[in-house]
Amino acid sequence: MINALSAEALLLRRRPAAFVVGGVWVLLVVGFGFAVPYIVYATLDPVKHAADRAQLLDILLPSAAGETAAGSYPLFGGAIMLILGVLITGSEYRWGTWPARLAQGPTRTQVVLAKTVAGAVAVVVIAAAALVAAIVASIVIASVEGRPLTWPGPSEIAASLGATALISVAWMSVGAALGVVFRGVGTALGVGLLWTLGLENALSGLAGVVPALEPVRTVLLGPAGGSLVAALGVPSMGEGGSPGVAAYVTAPVACLVLAVYTVAGVALATALIRRRDIT
Repeated sequence: MINALSAEALLLRRRPAAFVVGGVWVLLVVGFGFAVPYIVYATLDPVKHAADRAQLLDILLPSAAGETAAGSYPLFGGAIMLILGVLITGSEYRWGTWPARLAQGPTRTQVVLAKTVAGAVAVVVIAAAALVAAIVASIVIASVEGRPLTWPGPSEIAASLGATALISVAWMSVGAALGVVFRGVGTALGVGLLWTLGLENALSGLAGVVPALEPVRTVLLGPAGGSLVAALGVPSMGEGGSPGVAAYVTAPVACLVLAVYTVAGVALATALIRRRDIT
């Protein structure tokens, strides 16, 4: 297992997927979480919109950097991490490297577990990098506005990183499973993004007006992530916050749903790799 993990870690370092996906996500967090709101803040009339400006600036300062960064994950972050998961497993089919990978010694189960563990480490590192970038962006905004640097507490940083890491690992695991199910990248990405940005949003929206769909929403991956982020104190979209953030379920239930998706994704990928003839 150690050899399998070392091999997968080497693959992630040599292949550009993790670096590209991670770099794109860091830029998105800084751009849409801080740069765009600050532009809106700067363009609002200081007299007519004094209260709105004050509320907007509060979420851009260092004391709220962790929560602001986490607000990007329920909708957009999930899609990005799903893409990385698909690339981790689906690329092996595109390049035809599964036979060589499975013939090097570790069992098929060990190889799949090593891929998912390496992917989990990668998305946690990406989440940490995005959090650091968010804090840096908030420091720049505070300096420009002449505001004191009030730092978030260690517990707040840990809670933000923990929530974003759990959301990222769950989506990455689902993406890795889709890459195996569809034996490639293209179809897996199409289905995954359609599910992430289309089906889940549609079901979640309908559940608000059709009570019979409420139980369905409680077991969806996106609403679980949105509920976990809402538990951090991030405002919902109705309160002027990020899309996808809403307290549909409690934080423990959200963590449970995310953990179930993680385990289910790994189990499905492992089962298919064990049963299929890889040629």
